[in-house]
Amino acid sequence: MKPLSPLCRLFCAFPLRQKLMAITLLTSAIVLSVAVSALIVNETITSRRAIREELLALADIAGKNAAAAIMFNDQHAANETLAGLSANPRIIGAYLLDQDGRLFASYHLSGEAEAQMWREKLNNADSLRDWGHGFPVAKKILVDGKPVGTVVIHSDMVELHKKLRLFLGVVAMIMLASSALAYLLARWLQGLISRPVMELATAMKRVSTEKNYALRATAASNDEIGDLIGGFNEMLGEIEARDEILKQRQEHLQLLAHFDTLTRLPNRMLFNDRLTQALYQAGRTEQKMAVMFVDLDHFKDINDTFGHRIGDLLLELVAVRLQHIIRSCDTVARMGGDEFTLFVQDVKTAENACLVAQKIGSELADLYLIEGKEVFVTASIGIALFPEDGMTVDELLRCADTAMYQAKENGKNHFEFYSKEMNVRTSQRLEMQKHLCQALERDELELYYQPKVAVASGRVTGMEALVRWRHPDQGMIPPGRFISLAEESGLIIRLGEWVLRSACQQVMAWQAEGYEPLRVAVNVSGYQFRRQNFAATVAGIVAETGFDPAFLELELTESTIMRNVEATVGTLNALKEMGVHIAIDDFGIGYSSLSQLKRFPIDSLKIDRSFICNVTSSKDDLAIVVAIIAMARSLGLKIIAEGVETAEQMAVICEQGCHEMQGYHFSRPVPAMKFIEFLRRREAAPRLTGDLAAAVDGAVDHAA
Repeated sequence: MKPLSPLCRLFCAFPLRQKLMAITLLTSAIVLSVAVSALIVNETITSRRAIREELLALADIAGKNAAAAIMFNDQHAANETLAGLSANPRIIGAYLLDQDGRLFASYHLSGEAEAQMWREKLNNADSLRDWGHGFPVAKKILVDGKPVGTVVIHSDMVELHKKLRLFLGVVAMIMLASSALAYLLARWLQGLISRPVMELATAMKRVSTEKNYALRATAASNDEIGDLIGGFNEMLGEIEARDEILKQRQEHLQLLAHFDTLTRLPNRMLFNDRLTQALYQAGRTEQKMAVMFVDLDHFKDINDTFGHRIGDLLLELVAVRLQHIIRSCDTVARMGGDEFTLFVQDVKTAENACLVAQKIGSELADLYLIEGKEVFVTASIGIALFPEDGMTVDELLRCADTAMYQAKENGKNHFEFYSKEMNVRTSQRLEMQKHLCQALERDELELYYQPKVAVASGRVTGMEALVRWRHPDQGMIPPGRFISLAEESGLIIRLGEWVLRSACQQVMAWQAEGYEPLRVAVNVSGYQFRRQNFAATVAGIVAETGFDPAFLELELTESTIMRNVEATVGTLNALKEMGVHIAIDDFGIGYSSLSQLKRFPIDSLKIDRSFICNVTSSKDDLAIVVAIIAMARSLGLKIIAEGVETAEQMAVICEQGCHEMQGYHFSRPVPAMKFIEFLRRREAAPRLTGDLAAAVDGAVDHAA
């Protein structure tokens, strides 16, 4: 692209009004100049043509009058004929040439010297074009069609020039008037064009400067400029609408970035930011602060029982109660799930923090009425104090979290202040998690088996496989100490698969030794069961070990099956298609609904040991046991009583029509070799009671 010339760059730098004015005036000037030039040229040509025609007419007359004088060589008569042209003031000279072109006679208005000059010029010139100023014409003199001479008349241009000057003056006046009119008209026209454009430009600048997309430009015409302004206004309208949407989305993103979407409480990020500022202020003023970690007890059970919608509504109500408890200068936040944090500024003593925690626990424990359902929930609270327990946000939150876990371990539904000893316990938990992972790799885990006995015959009908951890340093570790750790760390998946595979392999080994196959029951954690590929995992282990799934029983808790009922039904159906038996473990302590329970393809119910323990001394527990057995029979389910420890309990259970029993009255959980020994003795004496069982278990570790 060629660079612009300086003139073009200068023109491009002009404002639009000046450009339009310059274009209009320049166009008008060019048009007027061309028109005036054409008029002048036309006037000049017309005037010269008129003079020429007049002179030619005079020359023709003079030639006719002088023809005889030339023929008779009468110069005097010829001169008199030419002198007659002096009556015309325009003629300054007249010349009569003979047939050979020689000067025959002449007349000149000026003196003799000048006349002689023109005579010589006439004799020497090849044509009349070399005569300089003036206007010469020549006319042949014809007699009977034959030329006998030539008449040359020389006219001055004074009158022509005067006429042209007068014409130029008039034209100049007209041009000035036209220019003035063109200027006024150009100003008016450029105003019609540039004013809306300038208003549009002004509106654009205001929009750009003020960022106000509600502004609009005014359209004063229906032409292309009006269309341009209309399009600009439509564009502003779209931008305004999109800007509003963008603002709403930014506000929403701001809300998502700093607030919990469910409870509208500050989230972790905003809480940490506010706590950082509060700690800085407290450090400057030497004030104490309390940071609390609040976790709802058994919240998963509420979700499993009533559904996640009720759980979410409960969290909203908990958030409202927490906000009513704290002051405006304090902050409460939701960290995720059922965990909340808050900080209380200017805490004079630990007792003040204690009062706040007590109020929180009391308020949260009040009844919640949600969509017609009565919901109860308690909270475990951990408290960390600034500056005693920490100086930073991370330190205080970690300490409060540690204290909260200690409150849960101590029975839940109360609060604990952080102490350094808690770190030791936390470290021990983490150390045990690490050792548990190593235990899976080092083959430190072992299965114990507790028999199930038929009430009617007293024969062993099956057994429950229970995992034990034989730690090389700590000895036998019961499952109550490491199952929760496995669930927290995710090792429960590997652990559960190991238990299932080992139980199937052991039963297959017993069958290979000639023992009749017995149904083995394996406990399934909710974390295992909720995995999408759980049924496929069971099928893979059964196929791998060659185990008959008809002799496999999976025990699930009420809370496990009641969570996400649709998915649970699908998984249970897949297991039933394989031939696996399904049992509900610890039945009676959960919140299962009979309307939902009948949807599940289950085979048996295990009455929780807490009811069996007091069945001989508590009418309420006995009534519950009777009700569970009656309900199970009506649903066509097998009933298993676990935790039978005395003959009296066994008698009551037998009287109520229970199908199977399990408990210390028959045998504690024993290793595989001891279980075979128990099985042999039981086959020899089917009515084996607790005394003989105790003798069998003499060398067995009594860990539950």
